[in-house]
Amino acid sequence: MFKKIVSVAFTCSFLFSCQQAAEDVTKRDAAKVEEITASEVSIMPKKNSSAKAESEQISFTATIKYMNLEGGFFGLVSKEGKHWLPLNLEKEFQKDGAVIKVTGKAVMGLITIQQWGTPFSITDIELITAASKAPENKNLQ
Repeated sequence: MFKKIVSVAFTCSFLFSCQQAAEDVTKRDAAKVEEITASEVSIMPKKNSSAKAESEQISFTATIKYMNLEGGFFGLVSKEGKHWLPLNLEKEFQKDGAVIKVTGKAVMGLITIQQWGTPFSITDIELITAASKAPENKNLQ
């Protein structure tokens, strides 16, 4: 019986010391966090969960591509090969294969079901070359 009591006492003291060590580490880490000065905090980028357009407008020439994924959508492929997901492509420009000059802003932080390209809000669009082929999806005609 004496052995059991000593064993339980030893186990309890061991567990208590482990808990105390964990609390000491937590307090030490918290103290390190408090050491960050205000100037260091201002350098850190602010995370914003809401989507917003970049302030700088960009223009590029792109080919409109119909993508038969996630219910179908139109994407823009720039001459450099970058993929853009237009958020407000007018119906008259929704033609697979058309070449356009587009101006607008990238929308950062937006998650789409398409998971393709950088979301892009169009402010100006100009048709350069009309589509030369019929759409692959019969619903688009």
